[in-house]
Amino acid sequence: MPLRNINKIIARHTIEYFNLRNNIALNYIFDQFNLKKKISIDDLGFLIGPIINAGGRLNCAKYGVELLSSDNHEIIKDRANKLINLNNKRKKIEQNILNEIDFEKIKNENKKVIIYYKDNLNEGLIGIIASRLKDYFNKPSIVITKSNNILKASARSTSFYNIGNLIKILIDNKIIVKGGGHNMAAGFTIKKKNIKLLDNFIQNDYLKKNSQRDNTNKYDLELSSSAIKDEFINDINQLGPFGNFNFLPIFFIKNLKVIKFDIINEKHISAIIKPDRGASIKAICFNCLNTKIGHYLLNYKKKINIITQIHQNIWNSKKTIQLNIKDLIL
Repeated sequence: MPLRNINKIIARHTIEYFNLRNNIALNYIFDQFNLKKKISIDDLGFLIGPIINAGGRLNCAKYGVELLSSDNHEIIKDRANKLINLNNKRKKIEQNILNEIDFEKIKNENKKVIIYYKDNLNEGLIGIIASRLKDYFNKPSIVITKSNNILKASARSTSFYNIGNLIKILIDNKIIVKGGGHNMAAGFTIKKKNIKLLDNFIQNDYLKKNSQRDNTNKYDLELSSSAIKDEFINDINQLGPFGNFNFLPIFFIKNLKVIKFDIINEKHISAIIKPDRGASIKAICFNCLNTKIGHYLLNYKKKINIITQIHQNIWNSKKTIQLNIKDLIL
């Protein structure tokens, strides 16, 4: 749902005024990760959500239902541990799928909407893979796989291409069998013979609706590195919670230099970057190893300009600022 008006108020009040620690299931999961801080919207979205969803993605949906509907401590403990293990398994399967994708080929094809088909993907993970492709290329992305005698697809879009409206058009034109969704995400079924037709139709539809749009290096505001302080982060957080139709702001920051880096889990790059004046800043670029951005973060010795989001991490009551790098401009 769009995080606007009453939806945003409900989400914000849930975090601020409900003591989520009183929920036995949520509290048990947080204890397994030794989280002692106040629960945030990011904790729900990036920790709790994936764990509960892992059951459904790997054909054990009942575990999530039983976890959240039971007040029996033994059942809660058992289902929570099973879901945590399933989520770890999901991460490994997801990474294996991503490792098999030829990102360079997709980049060279340079299509406005990415359509990736492989007949043996785990259909419970195609939405996650679509999301990863969308984040990596900053383009609407659709992942399709075989499901019995038909193909299932999951789509993730960017803020300027309404994928939910597209689904209705595709149904009206009898290109897909059925489907549904909203502006940022959708799912549908399609016959294999129609994949090429789908591709051509979507590429043309996108160009009609976005013929004047430049999809590169988009940001909300140019920001001086000297402005990155706790007070500024607090002001940003007042705009939250962030999500559909209320996105975390993206900034353009100039004249930074990478002074230290580290590779995490063979896919992310953590870095310390130094502005012309002021203290150095922690930064991370997710899933960028073996990409052009990753190459520059690891090897470029001159100053860079970055497209980034700004996050505040809290660990053991200590707050630290971290940049989430989205793109580089040399």
